[in-house]
Amino acid sequence: MAERDNSKLLEGIAYFEKMLKVMPGDRTTLEFLSVAYEQLGDAEKQRISLIQLGEALLREKDLEAAGAIGERLANFKEEDAQEMARKIHSTLHPIQLKAVVRNADGATTVAAKPVKAKLVVKSGGGANGEISLAKVVMSAVKAEAALIRDLYARNVVDASAAEVVQRHLGGLPEPTRPFLVSALAILEKESGGMGEKAAVFMADAASAPPVSLQAFMPSAALVKQLPEEIVRVRGAVPFGRLGDTLLVAVLNPMDAEFHAQVERLAGCPCRFFLADPHTTEDFLDKYFIENA
Repeated sequence: MAERDNSKLLEGIAYFEKMLKVMPGDRTTLEFLSVAYEQLGDAEKQRISLIQLGEALLREKDLEAAGAIGERLANFKEEDAQEMARKIHSTLHPIQLKAVVRNADGATTVAAKPVKAKLVVKSGGGANGEISLAKVVMSAVKAEAALIRDLYARNVVDASAAEVVQRHLGGLPEPTRPFLVSALAILEKESGGMGEKAAVFMADAASAPPVSLQAFMPSAALVKQLPEEIVRVRGAVPFGRLGDTLLVAVLNPMDAEFHAQVERLAGCPCRFFLADPHTTEDFLDKYFIENA
């Protein structure tokens, strides 16, 4: 089992390593690789990817995320990691400028120039609040219907495929238990070619690289970062953590409103990746049987 999981992880790493050659310094790719190398136990490559990620975050001026990477790099003994940790720290905490003040008697003193503190507000929450299954399903149906209309309008899917998805979404049963609601899952089952085309389009349009949950085998601690209804109905599965950022596989990476909801529920920033519907369904079936 472990060998098979490692095999999937290595496939994912090979894919993202190729992507990194095409897009050097790409934040999402480096985030994926740093987590993957850590799970594989390759500390050297993990360190290198974290250093590159730190550089990318500083370029993007995402100082909060850079701070989390700096803390991780500080745990490495190698000088290149320590140097990047110091660079991030100095960016976050610049040296206070000193002002020379001349007193009435002619003497001079050095006074610290006041520096305004940056207020960082984090969203609260967690996965313990009550979630209405009916509302989650209704919201999912609305979002997936909007997605398939958008894909049709952009000529990603044809009218026949769009009608099939709309018909399935309109014929879903009354939600007495959680079930997966996904336009992409329906497309792949009913029109494989259209499903693959839609997945490629969404990954590119949303900058959400595909990820296989079989490669990461998310732990219960990670999955429980989100309410069960959200995981099972929307197919949103946390599969890794990078500092304060939760990495989440989703079946609809183009739903910005849902992504904001996930961040509120998780109580932390999230990075979203495109999940494979078949792999997601297999993972969810197995996970909720084992963790019933």
